[in-house]
Amino acid sequence: MSNLQQLSPALEDYLETILELSEQEKVVRVTDIAARLNIAKASVAQALSNLKKLKLITQDRYGPVWLTAKGRAYAAGVRRRHETLVYFLVNVLGVDPAIAEKDACEMEHVVSSQTMDRLVAFLESKRYIPIGEANVQETEKSPKRLDELAVGKRAKVVSVNATGAFRRRLLEIGITPGTEIVIEGVAPLGDPVEVNVKGYHLSLRKSEAACILVQPT
Repeated sequence: MSNLQQLSPALEDYLETILELSEQEKVVRVTDIAARLNIAKASVAQALSNLKKLKLITQDRYGPVWLTAKGRAYAAGVRRRHETLVYFLVNVLGVDPAIAEKDACEMEHVVSSQTMDRLVAFLESKRYIPIGEANVQETEKSPKRLDELAVGKRAKVVSVNATGAFRRRLLEIGITPGTEIVIEGVAPLGDPVEVNVKGYHLSLRKSEAACILVQPT
């Protein structure tokens, strides 16, 4: 994570958004990024131009956007840093999730790599976040995207892998780390997904459910 401070906060948000969209939709286009961040396509095009110069993405003229290996690693680091800060604020300090989300957004771009490394190590030692997450063998109890669960399954939210206003909306409706979710129904084509959160019935688009990482219980 030593190079994460080199990009502006705005460009880091672009990278994280591209990563999330690529995991959900596979092919990422300028219109997808603009819609997710609620900004003009012209602004997206300018940002993509800057990311291309840094060799973090590739894109043919008017074509899909692809993260390079360097860009994907950078984006994953940005997301991990954000999630770690939210975990710390909510689960260790007891900060309200909505406030924690806002504070994490402001903190994540200025915290040093040394501080983040030590914070991650601390949270892993206290089991607030999975240890060696990438090396855990896939099992029925392994973390999954919410849209991958079958009807009737229960799970606890591990993280909300979204950014900006979209992330805040999910947190505001009660989808926060540690919250239990029950899958009540899935439409024939997989969209929408009907869930129960804290006794409330919610309908989520498949793309929204795909942003939520859960631990089956």
